[in-house]
Amino acid sequence: ALLSVYMSANASASASEQQQHPPRRRQRFSGGGPNADGEMVSTRRSECVQVALVVRPLLPHEPRGSECLHQPQPEKPEVVLDCAPFPFAFDHVGGPEGGISSVYDACVAPTLLPNVLRGCNATVLAYGQTGSGKTHTMGSGAGARRVPGLIQMSVEQIFERLPPGAAARASFVQIYEDAVHDLLAPAAADGELPRLHLKRDGAGWGLPAARRELVESAADVTALLARGAAARATSSTRLNEHS
Repeated sequence: ALLSVYMSANASASASEQQQHPPRRRQRFSGGGPNADGEMVSTRRSECVQVALVVRPLLPHEPRGSECLHQPQPEKPEVVLDCAPFPFAFDHVGGPEGGISSVYDACVAPTLLPNVLRGCNATVLAYGQTGSGKTHTMGSGAGARRVPGLIQMSVEQIFERLPPGAAARASFVQIYEDAVHDLLAPAAADGELPRLHLKRDGAGWGLPAARRELVESAADVTALLARGAAARATSSTRLNEHS
């Protein structure tokens, strides 16, 4: 499931900002900060994707001592598998203790958020097999959480740093196989979620029909996440989900 937050002071300012600072290609948001000219935050311009690994702790039903992945040098973003004779390198590695917050501090807060507040698009994508902790890491599940996810951490900072007069709207959609469903729109009588169609305009591809609700605080976004997660759980019985 994907959560998007859209921000604008007004339509004319947004269009003017796009004309003055068109999206740049092949930028890597991986360090540094805004420069004197207000350019996009980036230190390495050869790539636009940063990959971080979050190692989750063992679950209660998993036997102790069954770990098969190790980080030999904590200061080095590399891990070793018991079944592989070579290490795997990443931009950042977060261990079982504090892994989510370390990824946020290293990959999201210093670079992605400043660019988002300048009107640039940014994406945080969790990828992994079933049970690997994607929903927990992102914070897109239902119910109360002891540990905030990347969404909660990011949204809280966005609201603290929004300029006066800015407004924020959020959408929550689910992509399953070839279909995109709106998790915030009312479901049909049979429980089917509204399907969205990907369309292209002058700014690129998007979901113009997705429901975008005004949010004024991190609590508002958390409420939308809970509502969308409940809709996803209700509709999941209609899908043959394997991953």
